Amino acid sequence: MNRIIYLVTFFIYSGYYAFLAIVFALGMTNSSRWVTIPLRMVTTFLMLYVILRIVSKVKLDYYKKWILIVFCSFWLFYVLKVLLNQNVNVPLSRNWYEYIFYALNFSILPFIMFMLIDFKKYSKTILNSLIFSGFVMGLVTLILYRKILSNGVGRINLAKYADFEPQTLNPLALSYAGSLTIVLCLYVLLYKKPTSQKYRLYIYSTIILAAIMFFLGASRGSVIALILSVPVLFYFGNIKKKSRFIFITIISIPLLIWGALETGSSVFERTLKTTQGYRISARQELWSEAWYEFLAHPIFGGRIEIGVYPHNFILETLMATGVVGFILLLMVLIPSFKRAFKLSNLDHNYIWVFIVLIQGFVQHSFTAAIYFSVLLFFPMGLLFSYSKNIRQ
Repeated sequence: MNRIIYLVTFFIYSGYYAFLAIVFALGMTNSSRWVTIPLRMVTTFLMLYVILRIVSKVKLDYYKKWILIVFCSFWLFYVLKVLLNQNVNVPLSRNWYEYIFYALNFSILPFIMFMLIDFKKYSKTILNSLIFSGFVMGLVTLILYRKILSNGVGRINLAKYADFEPQTLNPLALSYAGSLTIVLCLYVLLYKKPTSQKYRLYIYSTIILAAIMFFLGASRGSVIALILSVPVLFYFGNIKKKSRFIFITIISIPLLIWGALETGSSVFERTLKTTQGYRISARQELWSEAWYEFLAHPIFGGRIEIGVYPHNFILETLMATGVVGFILLLMVLIPSFKRAFKLSNLDHNYIWVFIVLIQGFVQHSFTAAIYFSVLLFFPMGLLFSYSKNIRQ
C-alpha cells in the first residue's frame, strides 16, 4: 500500500511531466497519447485498488460523509452536463468520454483515495514522493533543455526561435512544478530540520533544479502561487522557525534575481508588465466569454466549453454547471481552506498540504480545465482524511 501511494503521488503532477518530457525527447510527440494514456490508466486502476481495499475499513464521521456526498454530486452533475452537451451536438474539443476519464483520473479518484487513507500513516510517503517527483522533473529538465538555458531564452516556448528543434514541455507545467517543489523543500528545511548531510544536499539540489524549471517556465501565475505560499511557512512557525525563515528569505531573493538574469528568464519581466497594466493574454477574452455564457444560463449552466476551457476553474464551473454546480463546489472548497488553517495550527504536518492547496488554487485560476485540477482536489481530499492522533 505504501508503495502504491508513493507511485500514484509521484505521477500525480511533476513525475507525469518528467515522463512526458522524455517521451517528447524520444521523438514521440505525435504518438505521445499512446504512452501517456496507458500511464493514466495504470494510475486510475491503482487508485481504484486503494479505494476498494480500504473503503470498508474506514468509518467517516457524518460531516465527512456529507462532504463526500456533495463532492460526488458536483461531479455527477458535471458528467450529466458532458452527456447533455454531447447529445445536443455542442462543439467539443475532445471526445465526450475523455472529459469523464480525465475527471476521474485527475480530480475524482485523487480526492476520494486521499480522503480515505490515514494521513498520519502516509503523510511522509506522500510528501517525499512529491519532492522526489520534482527532483526527477528538474533533473530531466536540466538534461534535456540545457541548450536552452545556455542560450538565454526568456521562456521555454520561445526555444524554437533559438534553433531548438525537439518538442518541449508546456512552460506552465515547468513553472508550476518548480514553484510547488521550491515551497515544499522550504517546508522541509523549516519544519523538518533534516540532520543528515546527504538529505540536506538532496533538498538543496532539488531547490536548484526546481528554480531552473521556474525560470524556464516563466509563468506569472506561478510567481503568484509562490508569493501566496511563502507566508504560510512563516505564519505557523514559532519564533525560531520565523527567524530561520527570515534568514532564508534574505538569502533567497538575491539568488532568485541572479538566477533569472543568468538564465535569461523573463519571469519577473512578464510579471512586472502585468502589474503595470499590460494586456494579460487571450485569457481575458476567454474569461469574458465564459462569464457571458454563465449569464445566459445562470441556474444550470450552458456549454462545458467555449471552444476550449476558459483557464479559470471558477468561471468554468459557473459556465458549465451554473449556480447549482458552483454552490456544490463551494461547499467543498471553502471548508477545505478552513480545515487547512485549523489543522495546520494543530499539526505542522498539514502545512505542506495547505501549501499544495494554495498552489493548486492559484494554478487553476489561470490555467487548465477543472477536470485536470489535480493540485486542487488532491490536497482537499487529504484535508478530510482520517488521522487518529488529531482531533478534527
